[in-house]
Amino acid sequence: MLGRLDVKSVVMFLDNIHRTPEHTIVAIQESPQKFRDYWISNAPAWKYLEALATRTAIHSMCRLNLGSWSLDFSDYVSLLPSPKMDPYKTVRLHECFLPLDHQSLIIDYLDEIVARTDSVLNLEIALSYRDACLLILSHQFGLRPGQIARIRIADVKSYNLEVLHISAPLGKQRGSERRRLITRRIKSGWVKIFNSYINTKSHLLENNDYPSHLFFRMSPNDVSLAIADLTEKITGQRWSATDLRHSAAQRLVDSGVSHISLSEFMGHATTLTANVYFDASPTQAQRVNQALALSNIYSNVAEVARTRTIDKTTLLDFPPDQQIGGVPHGIPIAGIGGCSAGQSLCTKNPVLSCYTCRKFLPLSDPEIHESVVESLRPIVTAFATASRYNDESPAYTQLRRMFQAALNIADAVRLIQIEDGTKPA
Repeated sequence: MLGRLDVKSVVMFLDNIHRTPEHTIVAIQESPQKFRDYWISNAPAWKYLEALATRTAIHSMCRLNLGSWSLDFSDYVSLLPSPKMDPYKTVRLHECFLPLDHQSLIIDYLDEIVARTDSVLNLEIALSYRDACLLILSHQFGLRPGQIARIRIADVKSYNLEVLHISAPLGKQRGSERRRLITRRIKSGWVKIFNSYINTKSHLLENNDYPSHLFFRMSPNDVSLAIADLTEKITGQRWSATDLRHSAAQRLVDSGVSHISLSEFMGHATTLTANVYFDASPTQAQRVNQALALSNIYSNVAEVARTRTIDKTTLLDFPPDQQIGGVPHGIPIAGIGGCSAGQSLCTKNPVLSCYTCRKFLPLSDPEIHESVVESLRPIVTAFATASRYNDESPAYTQLRRMFQAALNIADAVRLIQIEDGTKPA
């Protein structure tokens, strides 16, 4: 197996063979014809990997001339029917896509890290730079943990304080394609995070045993854990690097990218793999509904733990600067909640940015948040029409995220009230 498969696959197959050795034992004892009868009778109840591992073991038996098997039976083994498995089930069901408010929280977090890059250096700060770099590569470019772990110092090229290119090896490729590099440009606003990591790397990795030519000097498993831990810290829900990869692909498809461009971005060997994302992408009518916060394609999950709601009395006791109010697009809106920092310190657009901000303290009144959506609904319709439903339009995208987050918070507040018994279910 090691001669024709990668090590990770061999370990996975042997693990399955050890768990169900009876299939391989029957293959050794019986003739190919009798084993085929055994396979057809039992394989429908097997798990997909169980059947795949057994088939791989029998291919090895053919090469080794074990039992009654020989190379003449290789095609015979390949034609054995396997249990059906949909490798993209989570994509088709939209279970792996980060909700828009979670994606906004990630962006806000990275922006906060940029603002903290001048902090006094210690181990915790250095780790935050490193983990933020891992998150950027996974969120912005959909790189796999194995790709990130294999990035070398020589693959990182900084041209100035705002331009930085990273070359990463392709993953899950065969032959010479495994050595091909894909180059990506880091968002200019986040280049400072990478430069800060480069400046602190020696302090962080002085006792690290991983090869010194690697940029992060981490194993793929360590990269996976670091990304999952950080997404849980930011959003309150644990998201894997694979989830971020799928979400990056879906963002591109929703914005109208072509099959070829998506395949190149993802590093797929064929454009056929991209079809699943186009199948999951909403139609034009669904995009309008999504912008109007009527669609739940991005899993409209109530973020109960994150909302930290406050009642009206508490809000009125806040200093005026911490009581949120504004006139977005000419529509006066106030009383939706408080800001733990204060509007005078906010560099974004109050009301429109509040619902996706970590400092927002929403009012414990779901009707208030639903009324914000209703008030701004004509505005988003006008923007959608003007931009021809282009998802890359900044105004359209901001309103779409705000609407989704506002309804999420309304649902969360309503759920809290039901659990507290203050309102009937």
